[in-house]
Amino acid sequence: MLLGALFRLSSAAWRHLSRATATRRPPDRRRAVMTNRRPTIELRAVESSTVRENIDRAKHAEREGRWADACGIYEALVRDPGANASTRLAALRWLGRAYLEQGNRGAALDVLEAAVASADIVGSPPAVAQALNVVGIVYQVGGDLDQAAAIYAAARAKAELAGDAALIAMIDQNLGTVAMIRGDLRAALEAFRLSHLGYQTLGMRNHEAQVLNNIALAYMELGELGDAETAYNLAAEAFEEEGDRARQLDLAVNKVQLYIAGRRFDEALAQCEKLLTVAKDDSAPWRGEVFRHVGVIARERGDYARASDNLLKAEEHALESGDLLLRADVSEQLAEVYWAQKRNREMLQSLNEAHSLYSQLKAQHRVAQVEKRNGALESRFLELAKHWGDSIEGKDRYTQGHCERVAFFACVLADSAGFNGRSLFWFRIGALLHDIGKIIVPMEVLNKPGKLTDEEWVIMKRHPEAGLELVADIDFPGDITAIIRNHHERWDGKGYPDGLKGEEIPFAARILCVADVYDALTTTRSYRPGLTHARAAEIMRASTGQFDPELLETFLDWAETADIPGRPTPQRLAIFASSATA
Repeated sequence: MLLGALFRLSSAAWRHLSRATATRRPPDRRRAVMTNRRPTIELRAVESSTVRENIDRAKHAEREGRWADACGIYEALVRDPGANASTRLAALRWLGRAYLEQGNRGAALDVLEAAVASADIVGSPPAVAQALNVVGIVYQVGGDLDQAAAIYAAARAKAELAGDAALIAMIDQNLGTVAMIRGDLRAALEAFRLSHLGYQTLGMRNHEAQVLNNIALAYMELGELGDAETAYNLAAEAFEEEGDRARQLDLAVNKVQLYIAGRRFDEALAQCEKLLTVAKDDSAPWRGEVFRHVGVIARERGDYARASDNLLKAEEHALESGDLLLRADVSEQLAEVYWAQKRNREMLQSLNEAHSLYSQLKAQHRVAQVEKRNGALESRFLELAKHWGDSIEGKDRYTQGHCERVAFFACVLADSAGFNGRSLFWFRIGALLHDIGKIIVPMEVLNKPGKLTDEEWVIMKRHPEAGLELVADIDFPGDITAIIRNHHERWDGKGYPDGLKGEEIPFAARILCVADVYDALTTTRSYRPGLTHARAAEIMRASTGQFDPELLETFLDWAETADIPGRPTPQRLAIFASSATA
């Protein structure tokens, strides 16, 4: 029989069954809803009472978020020879979506490929369009937005040919989510409004509520909180009418974010407490998100102990569920707590964790939001690095601004050596932090105007290793650790702490060494004014064996004509001389 052959799914799809039913895909924070739900009235009307009951049970399981149960029912329907061809075809498509909801993208694509092929063979453009719509969702969840948009467009063309208004509304909704992920919020709102109008015209109340949730999210991203709250309230009414408990709770979690954005902390906390009462065990997928919200509220109110406690609970849930987005956000929020407490080391560790996780997510989903977050995190990284550098320089009254100047000089040289934008960012962080180990050096040693004793020199030479110990638990990208540890190595192997020679010295550390010494020579000290460029260049060239020769000449050629703020000039030297004799 032709239909029997069509429903022999690939072995890969059936192999995934046990794993798919054992896991659940963690929800995205404030997720815009994508949809492939179809009215099942027509199917139920021509089916046996048993089949109709099974379809109802599966849809009820979906509404309650019991995707494993729904999956089992759809598997049975696909195999049921007593079910009509149209029902089995729909069940195949629903099964693909159930796999996706459980995080099994490979199995979902296997099943949906069979659904598209089967619908095409039986000559059903609406069924082809419906299956393509779900395929688009799979690619969207996987982060391939271009492929998702192309598949949605193909599905919409098929739906228009078939005159399927419900499916057109669904695809418009999904196109809106793609626009939202890309950060085109106005285009997203336009698509969502078209979808909402379609659902409203057709009387599809639950679907109308889902797209209202998406409209609210778009308004929140635009900062239009009043319009967002109106949309949320309308969606809540519709979900309540439909008895869709799972989506009511998801929407309630989203609404907490709205209250926080409007600094309505009492309402936000009350909503969180209600949600935690509903989900007394750890099974609710959004429970970690609620702990995150409680932590943010506590932080904004200055209760840092409670903030840390709840954020760490949220982190635990994120780790258990594999929710990278929540983990990244929680790390970012913890960094803010540590910043407020001036716990620089913990803040740097949390910032680095957040940055790493957001970078992983860039290849998956929420591209625009992730890029925006990464930009904000990088600004905070720089702020912290400067703050930490300033705290070191505060001990040495003659090196104010040293770390920033060295970072500037070093980045010029690194740029000329071909470092790309991302590498330059982390290189600059390393340059700003290169002297953090001087925290261990007593102030009287740092500020001593004369020659150091042997004992004092031993202490001073410990600062690169001490600096590395301070950041040992932070998994920095790039060459940050090499810069901190090895910026006092020498080309001839007579430097410290490792006595590395020539190209054994990490390239980034060789760059930093040139910049560090140049700034030391051209900066005013207690015992002398800053040297001119010509004199500094003469000394550095005469220091045979200290620098990478090629890097040294590249830098000095640039510095000879560069307009460097604060560079010693005859006028500045005269001012120094007059103040010294006053």
